Amino acid sequence: MAMNRAVLQWAKEQEEPPSEDTVSNFSKQLGKSYTLYGSMLILPPSLLDSEQWTAATYQDHETVHNLYNCIAKHLKISHIACTRPIPLHDDAEESENIIRAPSNFTPLFGDFGPSTCSYPLSQEDFASAYWVTAKQNGISQTWAPRWTMFSRGNISEKQRILELQSVKTSVIEGDDDARGCAAVDLYAGIGYFTFSYLKAGFNKVLCWDLNPWSTEGLRRGASANKWRSVSSTDQPSPIDLAKSDSRCIIFNESNEHATAKIEAMREHLPPIRHVNCGLLPTSRHSWKTAFLALSPERGGWVHVHENFDQREIEQKSEEARLEFQQLLDSLTGSKGQKVALECINRVKTYAPGVYHVVLDIYIPPRQVS
Repeated sequence: MAMNRAVLQWAKEQEEPPSEDTVSNFSKQLGKSYTLYGSMLILPPSLLDSEQWTAATYQDHETVHNLYNCIAKHLKISHIACTRPIPLHDDAEESENIIRAPSNFTPLFGDFGPSTCSYPLSQEDFASAYWVTAKQNGISQTWAPRWTMFSRGNISEKQRILELQSVKTSVIEGDDDARGCAAVDLYAGIGYFTFSYLKAGFNKVLCWDLNPWSTEGLRRGASANKWRSVSSTDQPSPIDLAKSDSRCIIFNESNEHATAKIEAMREHLPPIRHVNCGLLPTSRHSWKTAFLALSPERGGWVHVHENFDQREIEQKSEEARLEFQQLLDSLTGSKGQKVALECINRVKTYAPGVYHVVLDIYIPPRQVS
């Protein structure tokens, strides 16, 4: 095992090597606690705060640096860092951390690029940052760890989207009538779900995100997967964006602007059949935008991400369905179309007693009265 070899080499090179028991316990603890992403290794804070870490390294800077060197050599990586959960609230500004900047990210080894950047961001900022690429479900994703988060816990939901029957149906129907199909990702990040739609065969995905580091990662990730992308900063006309041969259309702005942009582009786009609302703890502010984004003639599916108390999952899910039903009724004059809650997917626990839930909500075609 590479990590065990790294620890053994490091221990042998110390002027005062730790005891065999200390090295053995430390190696076991370290070997089961790290995560690899491309050229970067992530250590959990629990390890750095543990008795095993203190006993082995004496918290000595040079000793720890030598350990990192050995780890990098044996695991063939170039960067090591520690991450803590991203806070919902940013203490410095006393406001909700909507952009989800990784304020609890600590570089430990390797050059992660400057710790500050200009505002607004420039291409020089992007060029000087450290970018890492990792694969999940055969899809490359790229991000700058000093500036953006990577949520590995979404892997099961990304895989589910790839295999979802409604996704396959949308692609098949788009192929049958030669119009294709499109999706909208209202909180795209670095492409967590965007790329699942593209890999599944969607012709275009329209992406919104506030964080320019995320949209740059989205652009780089699309390129790594050989999917052509275009940004509204490069080509500001919505119609020109829609007419382009790019499959990934990126807007670095609030999704509050999405409804107007989509309506301006709609006649030049394939039918929009799926909309992803992937913001926690709630995506409620985007529900109307998601509803209006769907093809009026075809209808489609909205994938709503929420944090629910485990005791209220069924109740809250039905309340969400009813909100979409009310939106539909307000446009159709209550002509009998029914919004359907097709699936309640419990992704993972977010906190004790709280689940990250994804609701698959089917919206039938609507006729504007």
